[in-house]
Amino acid sequence: MPNPASPDQADRQTTGLLERAAPLARALSDLLCHTPNGRDHCGALHGIWSDLRLLGMAAEPARHARFYADALGARVVKNAGRVLISGCADWGMLETVVLAYQRHHADLDVTVVDRCATPTLLCAWYGAHMGLPVRTAVADVGQYADHQPFDVICTHSLLTYPALDGRRQLVANWYRLLQPGGAVVTVTRLSSETVSPDGNEDRAQRFGELVAQRCAERGLVRDLGELRRRAARFAMAQVSHAVGNEADVRELFEQAGFDVTRLDVVQLDGVISTREPVGGAARGGVYAEIVAVRR
Repeated sequence: MPNPASPDQADRQTTGLLERAAPLARALSDLLCHTPNGRDHCGALHGIWSDLRLLGMAAEPARHARFYADALGARVVKNAGRVLISGCADWGMLETVVLAYQRHHADLDVTVVDRCATPTLLCAWYGAHMGLPVRTAVADVGQYADHQPFDVICTHSLLTYPALDGRRQLVANWYRLLQPGGAVVTVTRLSSETVSPDGNEDRAQRFGELVAQRCAERGLVRDLGELRRRAARFAMAQVSHAVGNEADVRELFEQAGFDVTRLDVVQLDGVISTREPVGGAARGGVYAEIVAVRR
């Protein structure tokens, strides 16, 4: 593992990599992303995610950087070097894991799984830049199997993607993928309402205008018309299912055989109004930061 960078160096490195990754992500998503169940979620997400991160408008792992650093650092102390990233939008979750392990000068054996090839290729690209081998697989993480158990499973906001039955299947599979004492480290939004953009084209257009305006203010060189269209497409495609409250999250993990050793409920501010919710965008709200250990 390379030596850890200072916080300022890390921020500059991330910004530079995002600028380089943005056109690659657009090209890959236009070529490779699919539309399961007739929805446009996949390509709409991956084609603009780098730009949303650059603009501070993405609900990305970096919003919970301190939690991930602390929780993953505690696993490093236990020599937990075999890590599964269970679903991702790009290499942001991988970067969060890499930075945590770098701080402790610890070895990292990382696998990235997503049902779409675009984010796994972006993770391989990031790994090549960092000099880190990254094993990847294109698979449904609710059904994925591996020949060797993992020490840590790390992801961000994945619990909001499936409805309740799919969420239970996902957590049960995490249990199967971990060795005893292994941990899930994750974050989820707490909400009793499912956010679906169906039929709300006006909201999507307003989001597109907001993204284009913020891009112009930040001085990013982009085709604002294309960016506006991609942002509106993103807003029309994202669905965020209700996860419930703190007790619901705890029950979800405990019924699957986990001990919830950390569950912090935090309030985050966001650049997106809660009155006009766009799933996947950096909204304000209440979030649960979770560490669940397999018994």
